[in-house]
Amino acid sequence: MSESTVTKPGNPDTSSSSERRRLDRKVHQSAVDWWLAALLAFPIVGAVAIAAYLIVVGRPGDASVMFLTAAGILVVTAIFTVPCRYTLLTDTLSIRCGVICYQVPYDSIRDVRMAWTLRSGPALSLRRVVVKTDRREHILSPVDRERFIRQLNARISA
Repeated sequence: MSESTVTKPGNPDTSSSSERRRLDRKVHQSAVDWWLAALLAFPIVGAVAIAAYLIVVGRPGDASVMFLTAAGILVVTAIFTVPCRYTLLTDTLSIRCGVICYQVPYDSIRDVRMAWTLRSGPALSLRRVVVKTDRREHILSPVDRERFIRQLNARISA
């Protein structure tokens, strides 16, 4: 599921602003290119393969170091990539990729466009959306780029 919407039952005027913000959100997951997933998995699989070889040749101590290396690479990769999502809140675009999180107020967004770029950003696909603000450009890769741009533009103009 690439998007989820949470709606509040009842009268939204009676809830607090933070509660409305939490409940009036649309979450878009990042698209993931197969080659990028393979690139991220390669060092982990490689370390496990080397560990298996070391066990076969009778070096279990060295194999355990390689297993620990694979586990370390897995943890670091996960810390910086999971979850990778973009949440449209009431007044802010929240960009999250692992421990990295940006809050972009809608009133600071100057341009939103589709792009194919190799530039770095919280995106796991080359099919990207560039969100330009007064201070920087955010490179995103929502699964459904057209829907994301439509929904983001609707919130910017509101």
